[in-house]
Amino acid sequence: MKSKLLIIASSILILVIVYFELNNLINPHNTKTAKLVTSSISCTPAKFLLKNQDSTKQISPLFNNLGKLHFPVTTKNKRAQAFFNQGLKLAYAFNHAESHRSFMEAARLDPNMAMAYWGQAFALGPNINDPQPANERKIQINKAIAKATTLLPKTNLLEKALINALTKRYSKDLATDIVALNKNYMYAMETVANSFPNNANVLILYAASVMNTVPWNYWDKNGKPSPNINKAKIALEKAIALKPENPGAHHYYIHLVELPFPDMGIKSADKLASLMPGAGHIVHMPSHIYIRVGRYKDAVIVNKKAIEADEDYISQCFSQGLYPLAYYPHNIHFLWSSSSLLGDSKLAITAAKKTAEKVPVGEYLEMPFLQDFASTPLLAYLRFGKWNDILTFPTPKEEIKHLNLIRHYARGIAFIKKENLEKAKIELSAIETLKNDPELDTLFAVPNNKSSDLAAIAFHIVAGELAAAKNNYNEAIKNYKSAVIIEDNLVYTEPAPWHIPTRQYLGNALIKTKNYEAAEIIYNEDLDINRQNGWSLIGLYNCLNAQKKYQEAKKIKLEFNEAWKHADIEINSSVF
Repeated sequence: MKSKLLIIASSILILVIVYFELNNLINPHNTKTAKLVTSSISCTPAKFLLKNQDSTKQISPLFNNLGKLHFPVTTKNKRAQAFFNQGLKLAYAFNHAESHRSFMEAARLDPNMAMAYWGQAFALGPNINDPQPANERKIQINKAIAKATTLLPKTNLLEKALINALTKRYSKDLATDIVALNKNYMYAMETVANSFPNNANVLILYAASVMNTVPWNYWDKNGKPSPNINKAKIALEKAIALKPENPGAHHYYIHLVELPFPDMGIKSADKLASLMPGAGHIVHMPSHIYIRVGRYKDAVIVNKKAIEADEDYISQCFSQGLYPLAYYPHNIHFLWSSSSLLGDSKLAITAAKKTAEKVPVGEYLEMPFLQDFASTPLLAYLRFGKWNDILTFPTPKEEIKHLNLIRHYARGIAFIKKENLEKAKIELSAIETLKNDPELDTLFAVPNNKSSDLAAIAFHIVAGELAAAKNNYNEAIKNYKSAVIIEDNLVYTEPAPWHIPTRQYLGNALIKTKNYEAAEIIYNEDLDINRQNGWSLIGLYNCLNAQKKYQEAKKIKLEFNEAWKHADIEINSSVF
């Protein structure tokens, strides 16, 4: 079977090569048909190339829709300059493996270009989504930075400064604490930024160095910045002012402010998608802001475009590695989340299934985040009350613990809704067993969050629903409140680490017990977090109407109608 697949894959690759070769021979200026690749080289798998390459053969393709970013470096070879530009663009787009290949091609074309080796070392290094490079990468980093250093006499002052700064980021001792190295690099880049204060790319690289010291932890819950984050923010804002067309500035800025200041990122979000239309992750990034400010339809639109861009890239380049495993399905995952908030059940469920379909089942344990992707259909079925679909979801292997957790959670709710409380109790017991499993304390299927914390939320939601089904609302509300506290202490990630805001369960229970004032507070709290989401707007409308606050209720109903205009279902409460 494997040999047959290999033959098929090889045949497809040959067809792709022939297609692009013929297309370029017939019309070398035709970029409409070959909408991604402009060079005649075929794409090869975009995972990190860590072995020596044949210097007589082109290593990387040259793409035609990654925007106009230009960082002039010391070279007389225009094509080498083009590949250097592309390497930097792709690094800014977080496609680091493809970026590395571009820098390798720049070095192949001009072996004396010091910055081509700087680029290789930069692309192979840590980033906010990949903070611990493997030793194989570190070995190649040291080779690249050593080569760049030997070429320092051929560089200008800026290039010398960047290369010397990057030497602070790495060590020949592969066991050296990467946290300390990241800080050393940050301090070195601060010096470079002070020396070249009007170079937008330098400011971006400095800001990125700061963010790497505190990845995904830029602000505390009170909005106070982590060390040096204000400096990074100022640097990015200046870079945007200097070069508003530079995608790197907007990309990092969105990541920096999406929590807790998403409104600051709206201008960057509106600008970014058009700057690199062929880079799916860049096209997707505005949705990190849109989903935080209630622009769910816009989040849907950009993620559809991002998915199309990535599918074009992956199909042509047979891309492998982190990008197709994580960044591409992340776009589909985001499409599920934003369409769920929009009330578009068909799109949400389709996106959820597609997210799961992209998961290589054999990698669940090595890459736990894939379990989160695989569980997405269950979460979509839960959101939209598809109880039978939940109950027919296949049983994962026992060791796939996060996926099993979400399955037990979904089945618990489904059995309650189908009035089979005894089976729901069995699922609740299974959740409790997993909740107490010490392995879940070290399992991070959802980025930055322990599966044990998610198990605790699942336990309280199912326990609450079970109590509510028995009309024991005091017990139900107690459990929902516990779930809210845990959810509030989850670490930020997008899509949100918990799929249905727990306040929507609590608010619904408070309405059923005629505690309308408390419900109003709860729904307003959720609308502060998940702005203009129809699920909480309908809950807020219900409790305002019940309090005879008719003018306020009328206003909220109009907001609900606007928020729900793209929905394909009708709802009368915040949860099914």
